[in-house]
Amino acid sequence: MSIILISGEQVKKALSVSETISVAEQVYKDHGLNKVVMPAKINLNMGINGEWPHFYGSANSMPSYVDSLKAMGVKFVSGYTKNPEKGLPFINALIILTEPETGCPIAVIDGTYITAVRTGAASAVAVKHLARKDSSVVGIIGAGLQGRMHIMALNEIMNISEIKVTDIHEEAADRCAKEMRELLGINVRNVKSNEEAVKGSDIVITLTIADEPLVKKEWLKKGALVVSVGSYQELDEQITLTCDKLIVDSWLQNSHRGELMKLVRDGRINEKNIYSELGYIVSGNKAGRENDEELICACLIGMGSLDIGAAKFVYDKLNDTKGVEKIDLT
Repeated sequence: MSIILISGEQVKKALSVSETISVAEQVYKDHGLNKVVMPAKINLNMGINGEWPHFYGSANSMPSYVDSLKAMGVKFVSGYTKNPEKGLPFINALIILTEPETGCPIAVIDGTYITAVRTGAASAVAVKHLARKDSSVVGIIGAGLQGRMHIMALNEIMNISEIKVTDIHEEAADRCAKEMRELLGINVRNVKSNEEAVKGSDIVITLTIADEPLVKKEWLKKGALVVSVGSYQELDEQITLTCDKLIVDSWLQNSHRGELMKLVRDGRINEKNIYSELGYIVSGNKAGRENDEELICACLIGMGSLDIGAAKFVYDKLNDTKGVEKIDLT
């Protein structure tokens, strides 16, 4: 019995943004067909004796099985807010793949890049199925790695006339806009406020570690799609409480983490308020956008199935190729 080791650089070379979107769409489809086994992520809170965050971070264990891809495994991922000060990434992740038929490990894969690219891909799938077809203006709040990944993913699936990027650090938004203009040749510009990013945008995406409303409902144009990707509340609660369709990637996870956590805790939102999980829309079992007037809000907290699906794609591409280290476990 042996496993292969796949580095982050090898993952980047093997997994394009467009391929990740295709994998993500297939994973969502499997969810909608009830062909995914995925318990809610387990959070390892690093607080001790009530001191939180003890190390300014926490970690999640995210197991999953995706039937159509025969992909089984677990991702262990951490997020540490002080890491950038130490020259380290905020997010670090490792993925272990196993054979579904035997449970034997087959690969250990750097999951940091997979985490980044699949998050942008997941939002791209949501945009593809939930945004107005004529959408061309995007407002993005958060100009870090995920801001870049989302711009790259959206560029794969829609015709962009303008992307407006803002960040609590103005210089970060300026760098992001400049880099994306040069890389993709599209109109990306930094703006100075959340309101400016949101007003007039067909699609609004929040990508921060904030725990406060960054987007007000009155800023949104009619028929907008709002996508919340952060781990905490980023939207005016009137958006989630009164939108025409409230959609989640996984209710099991959204009920105790992310945008909806406080509303669920306070008894103001429950499963009956959720129009659908995204997978049922991707699979065709529920309608997505039904008219251009609908205000749709999608809360995507992130699913381990996306990571395992992407990791299996990388494994299938690199297994038995030169340059991949193989370790004999016997």
